[in-house]
Amino acid sequence: MTRKEPMLFDKPSPQEVLASRGEASPADGRHRNMDANRPHSVFVELEPFDRRPDRPPEMTQVLTLLLASSECSLQCSMCDLWRNTLDHPTPPGALPNQIRVGLRHWEERTGNAAGGTIKLYNSGNFFDRRTTPSADDDTIAKLCDRFDRVVVENHPLIGTRRLFEFAKRLRGKLEIAVGLECIAPRMLDRLNKRLHPGQFFQFAQHLKDASIDLRVFLIHGLPWLAPKESYAWTILSARFAAAAGARHISLLPCRTGNGFMDRLAREGHFHPPTRKEMQAVMVALDNDSRFDRGPVLTLDTWGLDPELPKSDAPDLGEVPKSGTRNV
Repeated sequence: MTRKEPMLFDKPSPQEVLASRGEASPADGRHRNMDANRPHSVFVELEPFDRRPDRPPEMTQVLTLLLASSECSLQCSMCDLWRNTLDHPTPPGALPNQIRVGLRHWEERTGNAAGGTIKLYNSGNFFDRRTTPSADDDTIAKLCDRFDRVVVENHPLIGTRRLFEFAKRLRGKLEIAVGLECIAPRMLDRLNKRLHPGQFFQFAQHLKDASIDLRVFLIHGLPWLAPKESYAWTILSARFAAAAGARHISLLPCRTGNGFMDRLAREGHFHPPTRKEMQAVMVALDNDSRFDRGPVLTLDTWGLDPELPKSDAPDLGEVPKSGTRNV
């Protein structure tokens, strides 16, 4: 009887994830943005605002800023967002300068004086003091005054008191985007998220009590899960997020690019999900009566294989798409 070899990085530590960054492929090894006064990227897009049975969703214009700020402290196993961050704490005044760049782009593209949504995505946690100096909170809130909705990313266990104080400063509605990723029990420690479903659900209730909206990111195709198992857990994770009160659920494909995932792929332990697999999950969610009146469901296609020619594409019905987190 032979001993079964342990799987590579069965329960990776943050140190192991960091040590694997050198494994990232050259095509993915982009230089980090070192200009703290300019966002990594700015774009205007349309996004569904609601979900109603038998009617097309209402659409809203969105200004998305991928901000240059300090790196998240969590070092999650599958995250490649560190490539877009500064290698030092965000200087005071830098984020307001970046937002002003985005506002000029918004005015040039839309001509809108008020309304719409602004997303301030910083590849980490918006209410981490290293990422967003608290001295900038008032200025940022005033710069966002023209928008009806302000969306920021944040881990439920970081800066929660500051989060609720910031919500009171805004004219519009605050929405917190949380990377729940997957609720499969054997995935929780492997993801290095430091977030369990009970903590997430409690946080969601606190947001609801404060009239703050919740957006949830789910990742499909994680390593350690067989394709059918991954499919089932993504569906269950979406249902859990909806039960917690999520207004918007965005489904993302697990991808290479952070070094650790590249190594798993080379060792044969990770196979990125295909466009067909992602669309199959979206079709299942779209046809699930539990979601007839919400939350909004979108698919982020960043990192997926190219679109198939029309003659070869599977007939999976209409799938809502969003490029809202293409970092």
